[in-house]
Amino acid sequence: MDHNNAVYGVDVSKAKLVTVRYDDMQTLVELDNRAEAIAAWLANLPKGTVVAMEATGIYHRLLAHLAHAAGMRVYVLNPQTLKHYAQAIGQRAKTDGCDARMIARYALHEQAKLQLWQPPARAADRLSQLLERRHTVVGVRQTLAQSLSGMPVLNAARQSLLASLERTVRRMDILIRHEMARLPGAAALYERLTSIVGIGPVVAAQLVALFSTLRFARTGAFIAYTGLDPRPNDSGARRGRRTLSKHGPPLLRCLLYNAGMAAANSKVFKPVYQQLRARGLHTTEAIVVLARKIARIAFALYKSGEVFDAQKHLRIA
Repeated sequence: MDHNNAVYGVDVSKAKLVTVRYDDMQTLVELDNRAEAIAAWLANLPKGTVVAMEATGIYHRLLAHLAHAAGMRVYVLNPQTLKHYAQAIGQRAKTDGCDARMIARYALHEQAKLQLWQPPARAADRLSQLLERRHTVVGVRQTLAQSLSGMPVLNAARQSLLASLERTVRRMDILIRHEMARLPGAAALYERLTSIVGIGPVVAAQLVALFSTLRFARTGAFIAYTGLDPRPNDSGARRGRRTLSKHGPPLLRCLLYNAGMAAANSKVFKPVYQQLRARGLHTTEAIVVLARKIARIAFALYKSGEVFDAQKHLRIA
């Protein structure tokens, strides 16, 4: 392989990175997940080198930003896709080195189908991070509320903790609105999205962050990104049960599902929900269909600049 077209796979963790070049799979390089160490490693690579990594919450972001700034071709890969790929190629071990080699192999063979990573606008990046942390804090609040209930001796501590977490969530909501105000066109898009029945402030903010970061050519591409697209399971004459691909970000899918639950009880969407149930769909399946409809409508409003019109947009969804 020409070194100028080298492909590197990187396994990312909180403290360290393990890298390997596809045409030299036996040589693993380990470095700290710190700016100085990453910059020193990148300085030895020619511009245009492929640097591929798995999306790992926040831990891959430093490498992605520094590699892009250094002129590398950066790919941030979906963990679910890599998991299935590792199974498909018969990877038996689960080590940092094995994962780095698998990522390099995947990036080389699938590069033509992959989308280059581009750094999001700073406000969009901060907005995404705030929304992720808000989701975590809300989950912790729910867990503590349940685990500390039922014991009077813990009531005071429980109330204090929950009040503190509630103040943190309110502060985060203020920061989220502040970051959205820094994004061109975000305020108008937010208003259009919240006009959709079922979509509240948090779901709308998540969609604003997404549409400010990624560009989708078609509705189908957006639905595939959410992971709400049905995956066929057919063979010959057999027609298997459809399941969700779940390839997209879990938080986005969770929020859209919550929007589907809210919509199922609304005057606008309840007849649609009842029709789905009458067709034999289980509750969860019907809500997933509603979530997918809401996602399609959200994309249509994003592209058209219109506000939600039940009679018009339910037909296209």
